[in-house]
Amino acid sequence: MHLRFPVMSLAAALPLVGAMWQAQAADRDRGMVLYEARCVACHTTSVHNRANRKAKSYAEVREWVTRWSNFLGSDWGPAEIEDVSRYVNERFYDFPCPVDVCRVGS
Repeated sequence: MHLRFPVMSLAAALPLVGAMWQAQAADRDRGMVLYEARCVACHTTSVHNRANRKAKSYAEVREWVTRWSNFLGSDWGPAEIEDVSRYVNERFYDFPCPVDVCRVGS
């Protein structure tokens, strides 16, 4: 009976671990809403598609999103920064995205 209890507890915990794993992925749709509400007024698609664009990796996209968020006083936390970074990357750049940010199916 004692062996059965830990197995049941582990089985009950697995869906919760899966939900936590999924919750950590950046939310591209929320990133789009935040970008359109705060950034699109100054950033047209030509900004992201120009030949001499500044960002050369996903990490640099995140750095630019963070820099402009701070500059504009957006008060975005790490989750919002990641959401917007994921959206901008998927829409304009297509750099390899860290697995913990852009999981397949999320």
